[in-house]
Amino acid sequence: MDDSAFHIKLVKEKREGALREFSAGAYSNTADLALKAVEQAIEAAAAKRDVHFHVRPRTAHVERREWVSRNIPRILEFLSIVWDAYGRLGYGGVDGERARKAVEAMEDALNEISEATGIKFV
Repeated sequence: MDDSAFHIKLVKEKREGALREFSAGAYSNTADLALKAVEQAIEAAAAKRDVHFHVRPRTAHVERREWVSRNIPRILEFLSIVWDAYGRLGYGGVDGERARKAVEAMEDALNEISEATGIKFV
């Protein structure tokens, strides 16, 4: 079942939330939402091929990364940046520069996924 429309809706919501939280200086929330936006974009792209990681939550992160490395390897760097920011900003969340890099990496990843799949996230 192609549930990409559901994931696309979540990408837009989480992207907007990340940008809003960054503007408000809520850097921990920024990284969390940026990561979730990228993950949902990966879910949307994979759903077009009838691949659904969210049905196995325990292995979803690993499977998403493996799928990306085989299908859209250009975003691995952006995914790593967002994951790093998520991990580091989850404890204190006071690094605005790291949050800025997470937002930039989120935007770059969404653009790359859009280019590779034709899916529009904005």
